Amino acid sequence: MSIVIDGHNHVGVRGIGGQTGQQLVGKMDLAGVDRAVVFTFPEGVMDNAGAMKIAKEYPDRFIPYCIVNPWNMKAACDELTACLRDQGFKGLKLHPTVHGYHLCDFDLVDPLFEIAQEYGIPVLVHGAADLYNPPSQFYIMARRFPKVPLVMAHSGYFWGTDQAIALAKDTPNLYLDVSRIPIFEIQCIVKEVGPQQIIWGTDSPFVDYEWEFRKMERATDSREGYEMIVGANLAKLLKLS
Repeated sequence: MSIVIDGHNHVGVRGIGGQTGQQLVGKMDLAGVDRAVVFTFPEGVMDNAGAMKIAKEYPDRFIPYCIVNPWNMKAACDELTACLRDQGFKGLKLHPTVHGYHLCDFDLVDPLFEIAQEYGIPVLVHGAADLYNPPSQFYIMARRFPKVPLVMAHSGYFWGTDQAIALAKDTPNLYLDVSRIPIFEIQCIVKEVGPQQIIWGTDSPFVDYEWEFRKMERATDSREGYEMIVGANLAKLLKLS
């Protein structure tokens, strides 16, 4: 079995809740997951430093992504650059819905994608097919930045899943994150797009962690395809040995 990587997790404090590194590692160990992408919650003050602190507590288990809000463009670009250049972050997370902007607002988003392209990192974006981030906007940005691996979190579920599938077919740098997606839709994505553009994740702590992993055993009959989905694809994007 190749490496298993959970590509979508929140750590830190959110209101009166949240998730600690210890809690996440406990879930990973029970499920048999090797590593996990982690980032702070997008609501309120985004604590990238806190996420990195948690990641450093488990350096062999966690892969930190930086979250920024592009409305304060200079601060966002400075924060992202510092995270990537000086602090060891490995990706960018954006949440247009929480922060109130369209993914294909070029004036806001292009500078961040340009930094992502410069550093060769993936960009994970909330993509539950609402007003600010429907699949069509992912398609526009993926075509605009073909060297940037763009990951659509939640694969447009549920109104936009068919459109996400149709657009991903023709866009090799557009990846579909299947966190919190029912297994039927995941099977449709595998059948129509293929396993090479699918990234598995849980979106913890908002899920039954073990179920989010176990359901993937039913995603495909291909052992090679399964291993690609649950870790190998993301390992390649992150240039993990």
